[in-house]
Amino acid sequence: MSQLTTQAATAAQDQTGSVTVNGKFITYTVKGNIIIYSDGKVAAPAIASTDFKRAYATAIVPPVAPPVDPDFVSIGTGSGQLILEPLANTNVKIVPGNYSYIYVEKATNVRMDATGVVLNGGSIDIGQADNFELWGASITDQTYRAISIENHSNGIYLHDISFKNVGDYTISYHYKGVYDGTDASTSKDWKLERLTFENTSTGFHCDGAFAAEGIVNLMRNFKFLNCVVKNCPGIGNVVYVGQADGYEIAGNIMDNINTRYDDPNAPNGYHNGIFHLDGNGSFHDNKITNHQGNAIRAWGVSYGAEVEDISIYNNIVWNSWKYSAFELQVTPEIQDYLAAYPSRIKPANAQVYNNTAGHLNRSHDWEGVMIDLYQTGGTLEYYNNLGFEMYREDVSRPIGDMINMGGPQMIRNENNLYFPSQQEAVADTVTFLSLIPGVGAQ
Repeated sequence: MSQLTTQAATAAQDQTGSVTVNGKFITYTVKGNIIIYSDGKVAAPAIASTDFKRAYATAIVPPVAPPVDPDFVSIGTGSGQLILEPLANTNVKIVPGNYSYIYVEKATNVRMDATGVVLNGGSIDIGQADNFELWGASITDQTYRAISIENHSNGIYLHDISFKNVGDYTISYHYKGVYDGTDASTSKDWKLERLTFENTSTGFHCDGAFAAEGIVNLMRNFKFLNCVVKNCPGIGNVVYVGQADGYEIAGNIMDNINTRYDDPNAPNGYHNGIFHLDGNGSFHDNKITNHQGNAIRAWGVSYGAEVEDISIYNNIVWNSWKYSAFELQVTPEIQDYLAAYPSRIKPANAQVYNNTAGHLNRSHDWEGVMIDLYQTGGTLEYYNNLGFEMYREDVSRPIGDMINMGGPQMIRNENNLYFPSQQEAVADTVTFLSLIPGVGAQ
């Protein structure tokens, strides 16, 4: 480049001026390697030394970079594996992109924003965590497990995460510590919220056991809220928790689950509760349609000296291949444990009220009723429930409340209404609006 050309380029870099394009007056400034026009467009400098109007014809509006939250630290490269050493007292943002694997060795007081993170065939493993929040990721086409947490963890909050085509437990917790009667020996304050599951196996699995050495892995204050589970023909249990003290299952929508017909002689082949929890807590405001399995298999247990409650209310359950709407039971094995260790566990009392259920047990293997009721050792309050199109073998008999297999003491049983047709009970099979004031889901 000649000295004259170099001088001209230098002058152009410092130059300001204006051009008129289609009658519009536009100013410009040359800064470094770009020309900045007053309407926000930028152009490359190669043409700048000769014609700024011509340069404007090539100008573009640059993409706006998302604002950087100063409270979040960016991690990751947008691809490959992300292996993280222990994190504490921090907020992190995973750079969006397609990852094959994410591993968090330990997280203490950590918020992790995974918005825009996709794991196609990948997974997230967490060693141990306390007060850990994760959201935004999408995990698809994983033949094994999507999210696993290995060691004793509390305060886990997983929300706004989507799962599709997962072959094994979608979310699993593997700790197996023994409850010694103290709060510190429980796994407490887990919340799974606004998760979506499509064509997955079990949504959340957490083992627990009645062992000679004690209650194994007691989950305290576990919540599964406002999740959507759809088109999962082989999910079995949406949630299984082996020991749960004070659970809340609420606001969830499930449709078209457990519908696989592997054996034409035993359609679906599952013997399941969609939610299956040993313990005590509440199950309310859920909608479960086109499915197989009791909406909840609630095996009632109280831990310690106080007798706790199981409350099942304001749920909609419709169109099941097998089983009644709900199951209450204390199995013979739990009864034996209660007798052997009365200081460890007690029965639980139950309230079942203001639920709507219809078109149950289409397989005709059993009668379709509101509750499959077995021995529980506690009391039962049962009122304001609404049923319709419940299968019964002898149509000359009225629809019954429940299959009672030596069940609990009924301390309230009133205002439960049943109708042979949907049109007499609810407005439609979308909203399930009750036609009977005060009866059924409200």
